[in-house]
Amino acid sequence: MKKIVIFDTALASSNVGDEIILDSINESMSDIFDENFCLRLATHVNNFSAKQVAHSYVKQFLHKGTKIKYYQKADWKFICGTNLIAQERFAKINTQWKIYPSNLSIYKNCVLLGVGTVGSSEKFDLWGRYIYNKVLSKLYAHSVRDDLTKRLIESLGRRAINTGCPSLWPLTPERCRQIPTRKAENCILSVSGYKPQTDPANDAKMIEIIRRNYRDVRVWIQTTEDESYLDRLPGGSELKRIYSLKRYREALREGNVDYVGTRLHGGVFAMQNGCRSLIVSIDHRAEGFHRTNHLPILRREEIPERLESVIRSEFPTEIVLDADAIAEFKSQFSGSDI
Repeated sequence: MKKIVIFDTALASSNVGDEIILDSINESMSDIFDENFCLRLATHVNNFSAKQVAHSYVKQFLHKGTKIKYYQKADWKFICGTNLIAQERFAKINTQWKIYPSNLSIYKNCVLLGVGTVGSSEKFDLWGRYIYNKVLSKLYAHSVRDDLTKRLIESLGRRAINTGCPSLWPLTPERCRQIPTRKAENCILSVSGYKPQTDPANDAKMIEIIRRNYRDVRVWIQTTEDESYLDRLPGGSELKRIYSLKRYREALREGNVDYVGTRLHGGVFAMQNGCRSLIVSIDHRAEGFHRTNHLPILRREEIPERLESVIRSEFPTEIVLDADAIAEFKSQFSGSDI
């Protein structure tokens, strides 16, 4: 038995897309997670205060048990998915992955599992290099979800494998062939309400085109910002909403439904549940997934000229996975000593 710490990126996250990634990781890593002893901590909150860490060292010196010791001495520590690596770490110190000098020992020797970057910069700042050199394992190769993240991790002297995002791992050729190629009668759409990701003109045009081409239209709300933004768009306030991942799965499995929208993992989840999906690309993440994994995308600036014709056309879902890369990463933790 191995002692595993799973740093859960869905805990304390305000973005349900992180739940989609974690569900996929739990499924794809079940042969490892289910055969060992696992505990979970969050990445989006500070797990232990400086006082707690200091107290744990005192107890260990006195040869007394301590909860923190488990997390410090675990055999494997996995950082599970989402865009956590911040190239400009000094500016991002209090967002997403809460690493502080006081809790570095909790993260020491951790392994990335399908992790991407916050931005598109090709270099770390000095604080970023220091932090990630302190916490990332030198023993194991790291699973990253795009070539940019691979280059960044390799710049630290670590080995990285581009496995793609674990949310794509279930989309084998067999499952992709089961996804319809023709337009459905109904649609679930999404918009991204984070201010840097908003584009009222093109998003309003997307809603207009979708409402014109589908009989019933509902909206997947992935963050609370999505709903407030939707209500400000023409025609948005009239649309029915889906909030929980459970209800979203049920709606997708009703059948005869397409997904079109800017929420990347909302579209990936739709494909996992057998629905034809078109992700409207708004940043480097979808573009990277498209280049590496052939994710079906449409750039947002293309909405006025191309969205309607793409919706009405036939297109297959042909996600490209590097099965050898995934197997290589997992094989590090699948030895006979488990």
